[in-house]
Amino acid sequence: MIRQLFFACASLLLSIHAQAQQRISLPFSSFYDEDAWLSMGLQYNYVNSSYLIGLQDNWASMGSTAVPENNELYIGNFASITSLAAHGMSVGIPIEVRFSDNLSSTFAPSFRFINNSGIQYRDTLTNSQPVLRNMRHVSANNAGSNFNAFEFPLNIRFRSDEKMLRNKFNRYRGYVTGGLRYTRWIDLVGEYREWMASPAENRPQPLVMKPGYLSWEAGLGVEIFFPFFRVSPEIKFIQSFGDVLDRNHAFASNNAFMAPLGNTKLRNIQFSLIFQ
Repeated sequence: MIRQLFFACASLLLSIHAQAQQRISLPFSSFYDEDAWLSMGLQYNYVNSSYLIGLQDNWASMGSTAVPENNELYIGNFASITSLAAHGMSVGIPIEVRFSDNLSSTFAPSFRFINNSGIQYRDTLTNSQPVLRNMRHVSANNAGSNFNAFEFPLNIRFRSDEKMLRNKFNRYRGYVTGGLRYTRWIDLVGEYREWMASPAENRPQPLVMKPGYLSWEAGLGVEIFFPFFRVSPEIKFIQSFGDVLDRNHAFASNNAFMAPLGNTKLRNIQFSLIFQ
């Protein structure tokens, strides 16, 4: 009786294991199945990020004069306020749920660990150096950095029918994709709280961001099939729905570098390599 029960349990486990192999696909493993309804993988992203800046009507006269004239943050009148396009990197875990041969949904939680975007301010003085503002400045100087972020994009993907590459060995499918993305800055709330505890004269004047924001995105790519995995080069355009600056935060009051800014959005162009 015990032996029969043992063989029955072993048969059940083997059956479940076999079904899992047919239903779930993992890259570079014996569980790879390009027709699986659920597939997971690895994703590497290069991100070119910039601000889409809106300016107040009288922005040119809203200079940073609360510091001495010999301070590098002093600006009498703004000559220009421009976005500094920057490079970034992130990694993610793409999860795809297939509804049909041509329709699927993708969810790819990612960690963005390089982010160098900023806004550059120039004075009307021809010999003055531009002032760069980032999301975080540990003191009242021109050097700064940005927060890392967790990103949660949810997309719908429409794939073409399968085609053959010229080498006659690899197959491919083109696709278009689009959806929504939520971005959450890491440790922003806690760091702003620490800065608010310092004396007002020692507080830096960064770009005060909302803790998180929602974006829309659209892109296209191609799936190239190999024997044990598939790779998808992809390009995607991403833009926030609204203003990413938190003007209601106490830390933003008397911030000379946020005063001339109107509705300011974040815009990213993302190049990805997705392995599934």
